[in-house]
Amino acid sequence: MDSDYDLFEIVKVIRDFWLFDAESYQRQYSTTRSQPLAAGYYVVTWPETIRIRRFNKQASFHGPYKNRQDAQAFIYTMREHKYKLIKPHKRWALSLPNTGPIEEQKVA
Repeated sequence: MDSDYDLFEIVKVIRDFWLFDAESYQRQYSTTRSQPLAAGYYVVTWPETIRIRRFNKQASFHGPYKNRQDAQAFIYTMREHKYKLIKPHKRWALSLPNTGPIEEQKVA
């Protein structure tokens, strides 16, 4: 399990509306658009106000990535640039290769 588990989670989407979480449990997920995600690895983030982290419409899925290492590299890139992943709709979008739009917020 990742040391920053409370900030993000790397999951593997295996088929429509099903994924494996960081602890290898198979779970159902939902998205804000009610559309399934493409198979692959995703970095999942939640708004800071969410206490119980579920894979529902409050979660933001960043990806897909071909493998877990690529998803981890995305996290390292964000840390290197001192950006914090947040839920879309708070600030401006940043697009990185192999990802959908995400939001960024400079961390002091």
